Amino acid sequence: MDQNTEWKTEEYHQHDMHVLAQHRAVENPELPGHGAQWDFTVKVTPHGLGREAGEAETVRSDPNIFYSTQAIAENMGFLKGREIIDGRVKAGDSAAGHGGQTL
Repeated sequence: MDQNTEWKTEEYHQHDMHVLAQHRAVENPELPGHGAQWDFTVKVTPHGLGREAGEAETVRSDPNIFYSTQAIAENMGFLKGREIIDGRVKAGDSAAGHGGQTL
């Protein structure tokens, strides 16, 4: 399987969203549809710290949902990243962290 396993990064409201879309290691045969099953991992960090920073909040896509292409999985990862950041900004948290809040 030829898959691109490159992290992609976008900045949003002084945070960075790092998204990795991957073919599922084990596809779920109970999910309807055909073709490949993709999922994503998103790491949200304060801008400039990098995805391996201790402050990184990591979220994985729902295992009961799959995306049919890499591009869709990436887009959904960035959407989830924006939701996390919007929750931080709305809560008044600084770019330096989110006070241990679980989202």
